Amino acid sequence: MACFTNPAISRESLKTILGNFEVIPEHHRLKLWMTAILQLPNNKTQYLKLRKAGQKLDSSVKLLEDDKTGQEPKVCNKVLKSLFAHCSSLRQFNHFNLADFVEPFSSLLVTHELIYFEVMLSILVNWCQHWFDHIPLPPYTLLSMLDIIFLKNHPELYKHLANLGIRAIDYAWRWLTTSFKTIVDPQEWLILWDHILVNEPDFMYYIPLAACKLQSRYLMELSTHSEIMELLHSTIPLDANSLLKEAYQICEATPVELQLNQMHRFHPLIPGYYPTLTPTDLITFHSTENGDLSNLYQFLEKAQETAVEVENVIKEGMALRRYIMNQQEKLFIPP
Repeated sequence: MACFTNPAISRESLKTILGNFEVIPEHHRLKLWMTAILQLPNNKTQYLKLRKAGQKLDSSVKLLEDDKTGQEPKVCNKVLKSLFAHCSSLRQFNHFNLADFVEPFSSLLVTHELIYFEVMLSILVNWCQHWFDHIPLPPYTLLSMLDIIFLKNHPELYKHLANLGIRAIDYAWRWLTTSFKTIVDPQEWLILWDHILVNEPDFMYYIPLAACKLQSRYLMELSTHSEIMELLHSTIPLDANSLLKEAYQICEATPVELQLNQMHRFHPLIPGYYPTLTPTDLITFHSTENGDLSNLYQFLEKAQETAVEVENVIKEGMALRRYIMNQQEKLFIPP
């Protein structure tokens, strides 16, 4: 077991350790998330201002029902109100219940409200950086990119799902917006997030594809949309180690030109300043040189044809994606 008490331990060294399927011991997890992994700034003054502003929000924001015993729902709701006060765009999302995403982290962070807020904001800014591309709608461009990656890695399973009208937006978005709490055992959920946070943001998006691949034998035996969706949305948990192993394998097998490495790399929150997710910061794409973004779906429709057509679909889809990402490079101004 690695020496987790070493003050010089870094994100890179932790990534190596976890890549070999070690785990972070529970009594070191919080400290390592705060310091080596997320490098939280502890902006207490700024947070207290947001906390006060959050108390003035109207009742339209979706919070946890405060009917549970203990402090978890109370603290979680304070963090939610502060996030809504800081990032007004979060209130504009029709298909993303922030409470469902934030609540699972309370098991680790409930006794540290400021840390709880900064962990969630860091995740939103980094790992969820493209969730707001088409607000108030889901990020269908990002989710279509997952379809392209899945098509390349597992064309038979992808085409079986696509023939029944099932794509990443039908299952991955739900898993992402509930922080994967529905697909792994609660006892292993933090292990999953250890790996997500120590890797660059793009790694998280291989996990929904890995979850499908692990269930491929059962999915290929089902022949209706409803049967497959019932399986994908079942509450039977997957083994976290198997899920991570599959996600790493898909990541490694995906050609460089298809990877989501155009996402900006992790950057920590900085002292004295919290980045926002306001409409002026969002990346929106109304049209491209190749026409409307619905072309991504038209490209994916062709995947039901021959293997040669599959390669052409990937090539055309990625050309459109590169154009989109180039537009992002022009619009994104880091804080």
